[in-house]
Amino acid sequence: MKHSSSKRIIYGIQGGKGSFNEEAIHYYLKREGISRYRIKYLYTAENVLRAIEEGTIDRGQLAIHNSAGGIVDESIEALARYKCEVVEKFAIKISHALMMRNDAKPSDITAIMTHPQVLAQCRRNLQKKYPKLIQTSGKGKLIDHALVAKKLGEKKLPKSVATMGSRILAELYHLTVVEDRLEDLKENYTSFLQVGRPHSQAGRT
Repeated sequence: MKHSSSKRIIYGIQGGKGSFNEEAIHYYLKREGISRYRIKYLYTAENVLRAIEEGTIDRGQLAIHNSAGGIVDESIEALARYKCEVVEKFAIKISHALMMRNDAKPSDITAIMTHPQVLAQCRRNLQKKYPKLIQTSGKGKLIDHALVAKKLGEKKLPKSVATMGSRILAELYHLTVVEDRLEDLKENYTSFLQVGRPHSQAGRT
């Protein structure tokens, strides 16, 4: 379905630049033929749904389910606290790479900091290949692995920390890829929701 409206649509997404949410929104925009848009990187499901409630974005996007990791708890917990209307649902195939600072060596790494869903999707391979590495997730906006990658690229996180996510992050933030395709399932799909204000509230200011 092609969108011909001249209105620029503002999308708020759960991730940052290089996140799977960004990959998903660009997939969707291309599929729907939407050319007039703006993307706000809001990092967390809570921020996305708050922005919908406050009317600062037209649509919000968040990951809801993965074929290996199951339900995305962060999203479900946020959805329970806010009223919204689901307007789209779609899925994309994703793959995870392990990445470190470009001045680090693999032997420097003691911990992997990434989104809990990424860890869930790679659980078996991480246990098999990197059993000694601590698995952790950041607090607040740092739950987003794209932001962790950005902080690593800026040398604001120590050499001992690695992250996992799309290989695109290594290119964006000048990281070194330690290993690629660490997801447990070859057919690893994540489903995304796009949400708007409830219909009864859409006309309110």
